[in-house]
Amino acid sequence: MTHKEALEAFFKAENERHWEAYQQSLHSELSWRLFNKEEKKIVGIQDYMQVIKNAYANIDIRFSCLDMRISGDENRIVAYLTNDSGARSLDIFDFKEGLIYKEYEFILD
Repeated sequence: MTHKEALEAFFKAENERHWEAYQQSLHSELSWRLFNKEEKKIVGIQDYMQVIKNAYANIDIRFSCLDMRISGDENRIVAYLTNDSGARSLDIFDFKEGLIYKEYEFILD
């Protein structure tokens, strides 16, 4: 599976709330930096999963990938995302050993 295919499967699992499949996409040394009104850094799979599950608690929102760009070595992917309510983000994913190793998420709205 290419990193592009892995990321598409990751997005699908997130939209379907299939947390087991979602978690299998994450590297054990995962870090996520979220840039919104404030910057937040989440380190480790357990903390990452808790933040994601809390974000989706009691809402049924889905998102789509509008554009995706892949680095020459295919280890970095930039994705432009939008959700059902029109909120947008620019997400940068770094891969290590075929798994998501780092994520930088910039909330645009």
